Amino acid sequence: MKTWPRRLRALPAAAALLALAGSASTGGAAARAVPRPPAQEAAHCRALHTELPATVAGLERGTPRPVSEFTAQWGAPAVVLRCGVPRPEALTYGSKSYDRYAPAWDIGGIEWFAEPQSDGGVRFLATHRAAWVEVTLPKEYAGGGGDTDGPAVLAELAARIRKTIPEGYV
Repeated sequence: MKTWPRRLRALPAAAALLALAGSASTGGAAARAVPRPPAQEAAHCRALHTELPATVAGLERGTPRPVSEFTAQWGAPAVVLRCGVPRPEALTYGSKSYDRYAPAWDIGGIEWFAEPQSDGGVRFLATHRAAWVEVTLPKEYAGGGGDTDGPAVLAELAARIRKTIPEGYV
């Protein structure tokens, strides 16, 4: 399986988030559907779910609807985590939207693929793991201007991902 080159670690995380928050892409309710990962990925996601904290960067954990062991959320507006999501088209070699230079940042020891959303938020995917983990930051956190710092959210969640989902490719 061919993947894009490892790169882009020089940009400060906060500047990267701020730049991405002004861009546009697709998003919405469909992006928050409960994932249905294969058995091996599901086992990793369940392990992650049991390790997720009650607070992330000062945001209290809520209950996503529908309730699932593959999703979690914190704060209002909500930071949403989904585990076991499919590989994004931009990172799928041979797809129409494949981007060998897709932006990625190392935050908390995880390489995060960043995908701007049409609402100003940013969708991040933990790459090079045995299950894809998506964290969507609303524009209020992605831009770095509020009380909650987007890179801090990702760094806190990265520690849990590193602990429960081994390196690998799906």
